[in-house]
Amino acid sequence: MILGNWFGTRRARHAATAGVVVLATGGLFLLRASAATPPFTTSDPPGTVQQTGVLTPPRLPPGPLGPDTVSFSGPHVHGTLALSDARVLAGRGQPFYADVTLNAEASAGEHAPLAMVVVLDTSGSMEGEKLREAKSAVKELVRNMRDDDDIAFVHYSDHAEMVQPLSRVGAVREQLAASVDRLSANGGTAIPLGLEMGVQELEQGLARSDRRDGDRVRRVVLVSDGLDSSRVRAEALAQSTSARGVTVSSMGIGLDFDEAYMGGVARSGHGNFGFVNDGATLTAFLKRELVETATTVAQNTVVHLHLPENARFVKATGADAEVHGRDVDLRVGAIYADEAKRVLVEMATDFSPGSAADFNGSLTWKGAAGAAEATIPQLEVLATDDSSAVNRARNETVFARVTSLEASERQVLAAQAYSNGDSNRAQQLIQQNIVALKRASASAPAPVALGLSAQAGSYDKAMNDFKSAPAASPSGRFAAKAAAASNMANSSKSAF
Repeated sequence: MILGNWFGTRRARHAATAGVVVLATGGLFLLRASAATPPFTTSDPPGTVQQTGVLTPPRLPPGPLGPDTVSFSGPHVHGTLALSDARVLAGRGQPFYADVTLNAEASAGEHAPLAMVVVLDTSGSMEGEKLREAKSAVKELVRNMRDDDDIAFVHYSDHAEMVQPLSRVGAVREQLAASVDRLSANGGTAIPLGLEMGVQELEQGLARSDRRDGDRVRRVVLVSDGLDSSRVRAEALAQSTSARGVTVSSMGIGLDFDEAYMGGVARSGHGNFGFVNDGATLTAFLKRELVETATTVAQNTVVHLHLPENARFVKATGADAEVHGRDVDLRVGAIYADEAKRVLVEMATDFSPGSAADFNGSLTWKGAAGAAEATIPQLEVLATDDSSAVNRARNETVFARVTSLEASERQVLAAQAYSNGDSNRAQQLIQQNIVALKRASASAPAPVALGLSAQAGSYDKAMNDFKSAPAASPSGRFAAKAAAASNMANSSKSAF
């Protein structure tokens, strides 16, 4: 399949969007500025990275910031815990939320030693320009890695094959480039086989190495242009791999891959998800993966939240949750320099009038100097029958976050409905989102209201895109993937 058939003409591809890499997470919208990767802007030409103006908040002194918010900090990591209410309405089943924000910072010039595995689809549909561009992107990635980094490379079609076992980049750079050049496209697409071989080689290769496993920041990058029926298996593999301290990112090429599949793998692996329409933007994605991995500050990050007896855990967004009685462990994965990660916890309360409840916890992670921990100070919540007192004590920023996340979840469903030919359902969901976001922005603090308005504006555009093109057309498929990817990003980072 040649590139022209892959995404129509070049003119049509460029008309579809001004930014052709859409990243999600697990996804990430912010590309940090560094000497190695200059920042992109929304005025960049086609082939650059879509992004939003996410800024890392300043470090706050540990302790209370108000009746509903506390801060905490440790080596190179700091954050806040904000509750949706300082006063909660008495009664059973009242919704209640905790919003955890985590930030990491690193000294200038720090570079974590890496162990990275690229798992590349070489099925028959990759034949032609797609495979040539993918080869070029992989070789550029290897050229940009340091000699003491580790690299492994796997390709797969209907079977998986090890091209390069995990080795020091300086020792294999030239021979790996030659091996990549010899690859050809044929066969079907068995994503789990390639992903499993990549994960196994990463772990076994580190065990063979003369350095301790803990010295390496570990990442697997999956690249595919297709789909298969093994999504559950692939997501389970990514999730178990993440629990062992390995980040899994995924990149879809073209318009035929399943964004729900590839996005689910990245979310389960706490990595980035994106899609591209040409080799230049695949190179940009891999470069971002390299920079992000190299600036890892914290690994195996877990928020430990202790709930009172009268609060029941419902779900968490932005983390894998493990519930142990009244204790909830929220596994966030790796945190990178100058990055803001967020976890939203939904609970149901059962308070009697006049009762009080205490929320507290801790944060643990693995940093450059070893295991680290920070204590999350205690916050008290009081129950009352006075609904006006509850309204006065609402944390509108947290409720704005709730509205934003719920809208993103519906927007992903809208994109899926549109792709399946149910345009009416897609339009209904988008309209519901716009109404909810505008209502929330009316009471949100000014900076937060701007983000909600931007999110609503993006949904206006998506609605117009869906109306203007059949779902099966190249521009229609692009619009659906863009809507899904950008809203998947909002789960663990504020993408709007």
